[in-house]
Amino acid sequence: MRLPIQIATAVAIVAIGGGVWYMTGRDGAKPAAQQQAGARPVNVVATHVTRGDIAVTFDAVGTLRANEAVTVTAKTAGLVKSINFTEGQLVQAGAVLIELDDREVRANLAVAEAGRRNAAQLLDRARALLVKQNVAQARVDELSLQLAGNDAEVRAVQARLADLTIRAPFTGYTGLRQVSPGALVRPADPVTTLDDTRTVKLEFTVPESSLRYLRDGMEIAAQTTLYPDQSFLGKVSAIDTRIDPVTRTVAAVAQIDNADGRLRPGLFMTVRLTLDNRVNVVLVPEESLVPVGDRQFVFLVASGKVERRLVTIGARSRGVVEVADGLTGGELVITRGVQKVRDGVPVQAEIVSAPAATGTQSAARPAP
Repeated sequence: MRLPIQIATAVAIVAIGGGVWYMTGRDGAKPAAQQQAGARPVNVVATHVTRGDIAVTFDAVGTLRANEAVTVTAKTAGLVKSINFTEGQLVQAGAVLIELDDREVRANLAVAEAGRRNAAQLLDRARALLVKQNVAQARVDELSLQLAGNDAEVRAVQARLADLTIRAPFTGYTGLRQVSPGALVRPADPVTTLDDTRTVKLEFTVPESSLRYLRDGMEIAAQTTLYPDQSFLGKVSAIDTRIDPVTRTVAAVAQIDNADGRLRPGLFMTVRLTLDNRVNVVLVPEESLVPVGDRQFVFLVASGKVERRLVTIGARSRGVVEVADGLTGGELVITRGVQKVRDGVPVQAEIVSAPAATGTQSAARPAP
């Protein structure tokens, strides 16, 4: 009699379990989509995808140098007779900077000039006698050669005399003087420096991938920590003909007006070049991008729900990013609250205005 009792007990347990499943399974086994449909919408901030212009710019670092620069040295040995400049003075090309003692050389010049005058007189007399056949033609030729030699000697002494006067090779500002009156200077001894800083040159390098955009005359904007609130505008004046095989970069030079003299050679500066201007492209706020590995996604709001979209980005510019593929413009993209949403989740979006596209003074990088 025990076996029927056990069977009856098992049947009762199965029946009770089935009733419980019938009462609870209908609500507990709802699909995920139905649960999301009944969930409370997530509050997010969104903006419309816009179209506009964006500048493709490149930031580099460079060093300033003078437009012209030279270390002024003595060409010959001598004692410093006079110094005709003050440190930091603007001198014109050809201005006398330093005079060396020239008494001995001037005496030699007087001797050479006297010899030339004597040779000239002898030649004139010989030519007069030649007309009367009182002197041989060979004597006249000999005196002509002697006069030519005296002329050359005079010019050589004049050149030595000119070397005792040190002049400015170009217009510029003198540096610190390295000599004092009465000092003995030797050939190649530095006496001062001369820099033409009315225009300065900024040397920088750009990667070879940007070489196709680089051209003479393109405008640059440079900044320095000395004047953090000011940009110094200039133009590219020279591009190297070779690419560095190690760094894969090309050197370029930009000229910047420095009439006020605030910029000095050797100063470190950052330079921004506007490589390209892209017109009527799709733009989204940078904060709307969600990177996943090497890919970029955005979350759109469509019919009150979230839609994740893969995009391809281009240039960046002050919080605005170009979308090269994936969006056409006009979509509603989530900018705040992207960490709280996922594909298909209902949202309550607060719509704000999109940031404006920037112009040529934007800080961006070249598109890949």
